Amino acid sequence: MLIFFAQSGEAFRCGTPHLKMDMPPELLTNVATAPAHPAAPALSIGFQRTFFAIDFARKQQYTINATLRASGSHCYIFVEDSEWQENVTARTVQTIQTAFETATPADPRRGIYDILTESLGPPPDIDRNQKVILLLLNIRDINTHHTTAGYFLPIDQNRGMLHHPTLGPLHSNEADILYIHSKSNPANSNELQAVIAHEFQHLIHWKHSPNEETWIDEGCADYAAFQCGYDLYQHLNAFQKTPNISLTDWSQMSQTNLLAHYGASFLFMLYLHDHYGGIQTIAALVKNPLDGILGITRTLQTRGTSRTFSDIFADWKVTNYLTTWRVLGTLEKPFGYHTLAPVIQPLFTHDTYPVLGKNKKLANFAAHAIEYKVATADQAGLNFSFSTQRNANVNIKVAYLFNTGEILVETLPFKTTDGTASLDIPTFGNDVQRVMLMPSLQVENQRFSQQSITYNYNAFEGNLGTYATYILPNPIHPNYWEIIAVPSEAKGVHSLTLTLTYQNSKILDAKPMLYVENKGNTLYRCAFHLKSEIETATVEWSIRRGDTIIDEGVLNEPITDN
Repeated sequence: MLIFFAQSGEAFRCGTPHLKMDMPPELLTNVATAPAHPAAPALSIGFQRTFFAIDFARKQQYTINATLRASGSHCYIFVEDSEWQENVTARTVQTIQTAFETATPADPRRGIYDILTESLGPPPDIDRNQKVILLLLNIRDINTHHTTAGYFLPIDQNRGMLHHPTLGPLHSNEADILYIHSKSNPANSNELQAVIAHEFQHLIHWKHSPNEETWIDEGCADYAAFQCGYDLYQHLNAFQKTPNISLTDWSQMSQTNLLAHYGASFLFMLYLHDHYGGIQTIAALVKNPLDGILGITRTLQTRGTSRTFSDIFADWKVTNYLTTWRVLGTLEKPFGYHTLAPVIQPLFTHDTYPVLGKNKKLANFAAHAIEYKVATADQAGLNFSFSTQRNANVNIKVAYLFNTGEILVETLPFKTTDGTASLDIPTFGNDVQRVMLMPSLQVENQRFSQQSITYNYNAFEGNLGTYATYILPNPIHPNYWEIIAVPSEAKGVHSLTLTLTYQNSKILDAKPMLYVENKGNTLYRCAFHLKSEIETATVEWSIRRGDTIIDEGVLNEPITDN
């Protein structure tokens, strides 16, 4: 069981994603370029060494001088000489050694090393000394407002010197190193220890899957810190503020949404933990040599779960957005966290109608939520629609909150022929008090993983009702026509449109119908002219409210009641 410790702390950024994203797979898996050294000898306190480090501002490697300040069963702690007694003291080193070797907030009898190696397995040991080097240094970064808290450098798991297309020549330190920023404030805080647990997971994960996709590696790294009892509030808070980002695509990340990516990836791993086998499942994922979505699905298959990644993602997005409803009703079993209670607000909330949302952009494996609330006590009925240019891999979940407190979740059928979906809820305002529409694009193919869609949505108050439709040719002018739709009940003015299609081309595209009211009687009408060469027997017409078809047919059909 995981225990959440609510602690305060600043947000931390990991440098590993930037290093891995810049690093081509052939470099990560490159064969050794220099002969292996013999096992490293035991070191004594005071031993001095030069390390190669990354300058993130200049995107190049540089050297630092560091001294060994502590030695434990599983770690050496080196401190950059210029940081000693400035930002790092003997107390700092002792606190870090205790956290890594002896005690954590999650378990006062086990340190980070024991907790993570017992579940994830031992780290690599390129220098064959059975120890991890914790190197405390002033990590050079772009500015003080953008600070890298730590990183793991895969180059160190190779030997000799390699060439990187962005960073240039890179020298390997040929050791198992976690680079930790020494200017964390305060240096003795649990934040710094959380960074060490986070980076230690990267080292272990690299041993099993060196080309793992960033979102999984970072999600597992945050999960590892959480497993050790450290606070991830800032990452979670960032995702709560920006829940519409892609889970799987970090390629467009910026400093404004970077922390939200961490929060999303962590929450997804926590969801897998809560619903698909706990720590054992996350450990199996880390140890699985397959990368990305395939690694997740194969891991779950070996543990008896055959669900697709897209299906799990769809449940996860519902879980996130229904966090605001958990105090209002009873959620179904798949839609909740057991170990945390985040609050993730819908992207759009409406309680006045009609509603029109246009040109909303949705990235692959990102999710939006559109919430509709009852506007007035006497409101009865709601009709909404969704449309996009995409005709496949779009998933739409709909959640209903009933007066009884029951929450029902279902999948909204999506018309792949024209990229639309619609729903009429006559009980909205009576039995149903809230509705949430949750669309997402879910393309699992890695080659198309950076796709996105643009969508429109609208909502109209009142019941969809029934209509009597009349097609009237002009008896004097045969090329003039009129179509009339008479609602069975006139509870409100709806926006109806008429579309005419001839030989697969639209000759009238969503033309608004005129609303006419006379002595309590209402109708919608639209008059139009057709060219004489058009064969009216093959002209198709459709009347829509939003994207919902009210009635449809061909011009020379008899009068119908819908």
